[in-house]
Amino acid sequence: MNRLIIYGDIHGCYDELVQLRQKINPAKDDIEVCVGDVITRGKNSVKTLRYLQNNNIKSVIGNHEDKLIRYLAHQKNLKKNPIKLNEDEQNIINCLNAEDIKYLQNMPLFMRFNKITILHGGLQNHQKLDNVSKKSHAKILRLRYLDEDRNFVSYGQEDDKSIFWADIYDGNQGFIVYGHQNFNEVKVNQHALGVDTGCVYGGELSAAIFKDSNNKKFSIESVNANVR
Repeated sequence: MNRLIIYGDIHGCYDELVQLRQKINPAKDDIEVCVGDVITRGKNSVKTLRYLQNNNIKSVIGNHEDKLIRYLAHQKNLKKNPIKLNEDEQNIINCLNAEDIKYLQNMPLFMRFNKITILHGGLQNHQKLDNVSKKSHAKILRLRYLDEDRNFVSYGQEDDKSIFWADIYDGNQGFIVYGHQNFNEVKVNQHALGVDTGCVYGGELSAAIFKDSNNKKFSIESVNANVR
């Protein structure tokens, strides 16, 4: 039976990704998926992107890919681009070829494998992934915290009363494996699993491995970030 292997936020940490894959040793029929934010911040974003393509590793879209895709779309217009890039993001844009751009543009908001749902940020209980508005799409990519009334809290606006979305997610859209918010170790909830363990910040690159996507049982493999 093929395994479902889900990688946390890579952020251009190419060496650690190669090392983690060697540790996991994927079989030919295993399915490999990333939770998004495979690029930016790390030193090997484009190299990572091409490694994913060459090894048939899929990825849902993260907010960092979303920003670059929106930037490229605005570039087609004659008006001044409203999206501002930092130096790292501009360097990535300058190095992308047509296949890279196609790969980025084809990243879905979410992927489902039986009972397992993969997305980047988070989900509010009222949101249904098969009917997502443009506004909800943006929130799903960026969700971390909710306020006491269960409303979306923008990054940096959370306080002591804020609630992390996965702590109250009821499982109505499947068992969600997500990234976006980095933790010292994977975050396990009843209906969700956070696999961003902050590799680009000196933590670890982690992957969740499901032997059966009809079962929520998983194992975790991790490698330490290389010293930068």
